[in-house]
Amino acid sequence: MKKRFALLTGLLLVCFSLPLGMTACGEKHTHVLEWRRSETEHWLECTDPACGLKSDFGEHTGGVCKDCAEFRTLSFGFTGGADVDTAHADFAQEANEWFSAKGAELGFTYDFMGNDYSALNDETLTEYDLVLFLNDRPHVKEQQDAFRRFMENGGAWIGFHAAAFSMVDEADKDKENSDYWRWYQDDFLGCGNYKNNTWNPTAEPLTVETHDHPATADLPDVFISAPCEWYGWESDLFQNPDITVLLTLNPTQENPAGDNPHKDWEIWYDGHYPIAWTNNHYRMLYTNMGHNLQSYNDFEKQSKTFSSEEQCTFLLGAMFGLTAK
Repeated sequence: MKKRFALLTGLLLVCFSLPLGMTACGEKHTHVLEWRRSETEHWLECTDPACGLKSDFGEHTGGVCKDCAEFRTLSFGFTGGADVDTAHADFAQEANEWFSAKGAELGFTYDFMGNDYSALNDETLTEYDLVLFLNDRPHVKEQQDAFRRFMENGGAWIGFHAAAFSMVDEADKDKENSDYWRWYQDDFLGCGNYKNNTWNPTAEPLTVETHDHPATADLPDVFISAPCEWYGWESDLFQNPDITVLLTLNPTQENPAGDNPHKDWEIWYDGHYPIAWTNNHYRMLYTNMGHNLQSYNDFEKQSKTFSSEEQCTFLLGAMFGLTAK
């Protein structure tokens, strides 16, 4: 998977091997085939310049299609509305532009469904490799069950920020019609309820806890994030054997997280906070990223989630790593 992601600096293409002897150059060797694309055609070609093996040409428009895509992405989230946090919606709008542009550049498809989770059904999900939750999640049981089957059958997922947000009293978690999705919060994410947060959104140094994951393989040990509102959680993810924490926030008295002068409890002066993690039983990754800095008085945008080069490398590494076959 590291080799695959390393190709991001050039032309990122799916590579796989064919048996020895199947050559077009007359010499026995293992073909490593890569997708090649023009604006209207796609084909597979051996990376050995002396070989010349090519597949038949296929047709498409727009630079990438579902047939030649490295992977196919289905995305959900709010982009506006009276009852929606405007910074959360602003992130989703920005994410749609960024993922669409990166898909055209690097060879994956990106379909955004807004908050119409009816596409979370078994039939539609067979058409996709990766699902994204942009600051939201499904709330209908049938859609939740379809998503769980998708993940248990080897699908990939990345969730952002409020996609993990849940704040339900313990006594109400298992009540009928409760908004607490126990499998998702406790087993899949492992974090349980939201516990606390920082404010205002701030850019912070994030520590890479392990480089042994495609999302973090090419990151420095510490990098500066884009501004974000940071969350704390009910459950101790470091004590969960199913969870591998990838990134952490480690505030100090000298470098606290948050800068709200009116609410000191929303400034973190110490602690060891998980910011991104994966569940070892699934192709998944959750990251706390996804809350832009903006004025809630005039909604003026003051930051971009995708302004950090290292953070973008992290996200692309996650996408290509989780969908690697």
